[in-house]
Amino acid sequence: MPYADLPLRPGASQHPPPLPQPPPAPSPLRWVAVGAVALVAGAALAFWWMTRAQLEEPLPAPTAATDGAPASGRPLRQPIELPGLDASDTFFRDLVGVLSRHPVMTRLLATEGLVRRAVLSVEQIGDGRTPSVPLVTLRPPTRLAIVGEASGPVDTRTYVRWDAATAALTSVNPSEAAQLYVNVKPLFDAAYAELGHPGGDFDAAIVRAIDMLTAAPTPSTPPELLRRPGYFEHSDAPLRSLRPVQKQLILTGPDAQRRIIDWLRRLAAALDLPITGPGAAGASGSA
Repeated sequence: MPYADLPLRPGASQHPPPLPQPPPAPSPLRWVAVGAVALVAGAALAFWWMTRAQLEEPLPAPTAATDGAPASGRPLRQPIELPGLDASDTFFRDLVGVLSRHPVMTRLLATEGLVRRAVLSVEQIGDGRTPSVPLVTLRPPTRLAIVGEASGPVDTRTYVRWDAATAALTSVNPSEAAQLYVNVKPLFDAAYAELGHPGGDFDAAIVRAIDMLTAAPTPSTPPELLRRPGYFEHSDAPLRSLRPVQKQLILTGPDAQRRIIDWLRRLAAALDLPITGPGAAGASGSA
């Protein structure tokens, strides 16, 4: 509240008969402090509703059983009422839309069956498959190219075709994504059960997917590819033996690959998930 709006000298222009001395008027600083507290409380409540707050689990009092035990950094689930899985698109779209305004993310969120698509994508990645159907929206408009006709290294200029999708993913703060996931995890578990995992924990699917991707090497030079009818194939045997999703990750380019892996590792850390993949550093074969 501005100081000019506060009654610093009430009745200064009148001369009433002497009265007993009233108690001193509250200090303007007191009302400013009260207003600040109210503002902070209102902001905190708004952040809670938008699921952007990062809540930390209060540590229990030290006991013989808990003293010295490492505390989980996983955020606590906030008490948000969830819709049914079939009616979750608008709810989920609004929550994710708060975390990122990237155009590619907006386009992805415009599709239907968002939670089911996300669960299917993670399941397929964990199996080593490329989630081309559930993530068809992320398919770049241009095709991969090589330097040569029948064979040759990847034309590095074509790596840019994955820049938008990579930027969309990394535009989301991993800690905020972890809080959102914890809040809506029952929806993910329900969709995961539909894929043949009754009573399953979708955390396990996330770990499998991240381990699959982090196990892919990062070639130090553009990989050599062989042109086949309708597709390319790695000429290097170790790269050719990789799972399809790992080959696809390599073809996003080394910069995008590192950014994606770094984001996934940060997400796993925020969720306190025990990923075991060796990471994306290093080279493989002649690549």
